Amino acid sequence: MISLHNWRALNKPDFGFMNLFSEMIESVERKERNAIPDLRDGDLFFVASDYSGEHDSAEYQSLSFLLADWQQCGAWEAMRRGLRGKYLADGRRMSFKTLRDKRKMEALGSFLSAANTVVGLSVSILIDKRIDSLFRESGQIDLSEPGLEEFSHWKEKSFEKMLRVVHLVSFFLAGLSRAGQDVLWITDEDEIAANDDRLRQLTKLFGNVSGHYLSHNMGHFRCGTTKCDDRSRQLEDLASIPDLVAGALSEVLVTSNEQGIMPSSSLFVFGPRNVQGKTAEIMNWFSTDLEPLKRLVYVIEPVENSSKLSLKRVRFHGSNDSDWA
Repeated sequence: MISLHNWRALNKPDFGFMNLFSEMIESVERKERNAIPDLRDGDLFFVASDYSGEHDSAEYQSLSFLLADWQQCGAWEAMRRGLRGKYLADGRRMSFKTLRDKRKMEALGSFLSAANTVVGLSVSILIDKRIDSLFRESGQIDLSEPGLEEFSHWKEKSFEKMLRVVHLVSFFLAGLSRAGQDVLWITDEDEIAANDDRLRQLTKLFGNVSGHYLSHNMGHFRCGTTKCDDRSRQLEDLASIPDLVAGALSEVLVTSNEQGIMPSSSLFVFGPRNVQGKTAEIMNWFSTDLEPLKRLVYVIEPVENSSKLSLKRVRFHGSNDSDWA
């Protein structure tokens, strides 16, 4: 029987928190037409991931992902090549941290417009940094536990981050892909993929974890970092989309917290005043739901006086007026 839904429910109650997450996305698809894109037509399922919020002033870790059907990225590729020829012919990379560069700021609007044409899902998970681990009721992961011996040289926080990312990529692949699709995952070249050895461990861990989520067999799987790109910057530019989103969301949360206007429920969040110009532009772009590239943001926070966690969806409202000035 052919499913009429683009999101495949996890239907694994023993997965607890992740099963709840799946049910929440299922609810979004029921209530909001076209909120979840169909990514099952093409032969290649593309994933890009980037992360932010590691600095001390950030109270949330931001894990951002782009999930896309590679074969439906033709319009993006044409626009991307055009803007590179106009603004970035020297090959420089678009990234949130380096948007102080005048040429990149000039290219930002065109870059975001091109990103809108990607048939895919931009999904970000914001995790309260009071949570030591998503995989233990309290405290950090203990790398001396049986089965984790090969990761004993990792820092606990770095391993926790890798686990979070691997579980989330596995979760979204299970919900959005189909049997036989090849997978290409490009991750930011940060602590969890800092060198070839760590990339091999990341790939091996993904193979182990994804098997618990996937109810179907995938095709070939490749995992690399942005340094795998050739001079065309094709992969880097796609990876720049979650980079910009993760950076802007992290900045908004820092500013919101400073101004005492953090979201207390799953409601629309209006932009805080005095965010930087690049953040304002990205968040105004991010706040629409009318483009082929769909957007979802979820926040994970601890429940007061409990070992449980809360999961809520946050929707951002952009504006061209003083809310973002």
